[in-house]
Amino acid sequence: MKKLTPKNAKSIALKYLKKHREKEGRYFAKVHTEAVVQIGKMLAKRLGATISIVEMCAWVHDIGSVVERNDHAKHSLDLLEKEGFEISELIKDCVLNHGTSGQPKSEEAKILQMADKLSILSIPVLKILFNQKNITASDTDFVSKMTTGAVDHLKKLIS
Repeated sequence: MKKLTPKNAKSIALKYLKKHREKEGRYFAKVHTEAVVQIGKMLAKRLGATISIVEMCAWVHDIGSVVERNDHAKHSLDLLEKEGFEISELIKDCVLNHGTSGQPKSEEAKILQMADKLSILSIPVLKILFNQKNITASDTDFVSKMTTGAVDHLKKLIS
């Protein structure tokens, strides 16, 4: 079994994120993932968590969405295992619990969940959303869920 590192996590992420069916999906997935990586590293540094764990998990947290959007976190772990990577309990905690309904246990998983939600506030992600020809009800639901999550996480950060 291979050890996951930030460098090979980035390579794996870029490989799988290119497999999105629609061009827009590929672009959004890449931009979102890059924002999660940057925000996650900043938060990990500020909160004293292991930056490399947050970074590598941020890179791979959504790769399973190329298989199926529902349950994509589990598919992300399956793809990592298929690639021959060892999946520690910490990696499982981070990847499986990054969603809104996740219940992260470790500090690194809590940070990844926070970074995932805060990514909606990044300029590149907002540009994608606002430059769409048609904004759908599902787009507004997504933005609502992410911004509410982002605000909730910011409140936790300052308390």
